Amino acid sequence: MQREIITISEEKCTGCGDCIPNCPEGAIQVIDDKARLVSDLMCDGLGACLGHCPEGAITFELREAEPYDEYRVMGSIVKQGENTLRAHLAHLKDHGQTEFYQQALSYLRERGREVTRPGRQTQSRQPWAH
Repeated sequence: MQREIITISEEKCTGCGDCIPNCPEGAIQVIDDKARLVSDLMCDGLGACLGHCPEGAITFELREAEPYDEYRVMGSIVKQGENTLRAHLAHLKDHGQTEFYQQALSYLRERGREVTRPGRQTQSRQPWAH
């Protein structure tokens, strides 16, 4: 499917890693001293990472890419803790990503988490570990 997804210029990237904490989906990692998009499935195409590259190495491109997978992303997000989870839910909501937001809430409910104030606060019926 065609969709907007980030691309990282190998020539411009210095491998500083500033983009990584700004990609809560976990789609970017530094590999061989360069930031790399590790999976199309995990890039939501919303560009939270764009403004955090001091070299301007991250841009959008419209290309063939696997569809974004919110369930896979949530598997990574919940391991990063409550603050990252809240930031991710707010990110989806703020960008009008209703379908992905609902998928994220479903993921949490299926794992025994109850969302009391969507995008802001969650309560656990079970510990994080699954």
